[in-house]
Amino acid sequence: MRICHTRLSSVVAMGVSCLVLLWPQSAQAQVKLEYKYPEGTKLTYRSTSKTQQTLTLMGMGLETKQDATVVKSRTVGKKRPDSTLPIEDKVEGMRVEMSFPGGSLTYDSSDPNVKIDNPALAFLGDVFKLTSQAAYTIVLDEHNKVKAIEGTEKLFEKADKLDAMAKDAIRSSLDPEKLKAKFVQDQASLPEVLARSGEPWERTEILQEGGQTFTFRKKYEYLGSEKKGEKTLEKISSKATAVDLKQDPESKSPLKIIKSDLKIESSEGRILFDREAGCVVDAKGKTRIKGSLTISAAGQEIPSELDLTLENHTELQPATK
Repeated sequence: MRICHTRLSSVVAMGVSCLVLLWPQSAQAQVKLEYKYPEGTKLTYRSTSKTQQTLTLMGMGLETKQDATVVKSRTVGKKRPDSTLPIEDKVEGMRVEMSFPGGSLTYDSSDPNVKIDNPALAFLGDVFKLTSQAAYTIVLDEHNKVKAIEGTEKLFEKADKLDAMAKDAIRSSLDPEKLKAKFVQDQASLPEVLARSGEPWERTEILQEGGQTFTFRKKYEYLGSEKKGEKTLEKISSKATAVDLKQDPESKSPLKIIKSDLKIESSEGRILFDREAGCVVDAKGKTRIKGSLTISAAGQEIPSELDLTLENHTELQPATK
């Protein structure tokens, strides 16, 4: 009996030892990921996006492409007496290149004399110009939740002096409620609880472009730490699993989307997050969407096919001295 007891004690001791050895690894596999907004800090991001679309109408493929680069700064101000925190978002520069059936255009905010030759697209010059001057303030409450958007009024005053299409485009893209929803959506890319490897989370995300709304179902998963330079960053994978497309009923486009049946052909993405600083350092993604649309034009319903690829890359820029 003593021998059996000794053996049992040894087995128990070995089990406890294994648990002790495994415990640090288990503890390291779960981390708290959250955005932080230290007063007085300024972050500058360079974002590039590529869109390639082929819309097939009555057997004819219409291809459009857009490459855009936007440099944007985010400056955290000082906490106000009511405990709210102002954060200024400002576009520092923008360049857009577009090609479409019958022509192309280029806009660069560094060239004040830029012109668009195509009369039908001349309004885009005003849209790009005003967008490149965008600056507004995101107000957070004491829990770092967005409370309000301030400062868009001046942009709207300028937009009201433009033609109807330019005015509507500006008011749509810089609508305070949409900016607020975008900020909330960006924050929600992180899990609400401790992030653990092998425990994915899902989110519904919205992308609004040109009077159209894409609603994505996205899956995220924490993949552990990754070394980049002197920083240890947390890596998160992402991919879209489903998509739905609807058109704004107020859109002035002559083509109206009546219904859509779109699928995710492929999707991949990843985020590198600085847990200590509480900010994204690098994020990229690429999604291809294919499927059928029913479009109404001049009172006629036209079956069509859509092949759309969306690609983006955002990088935190080195701090300037």
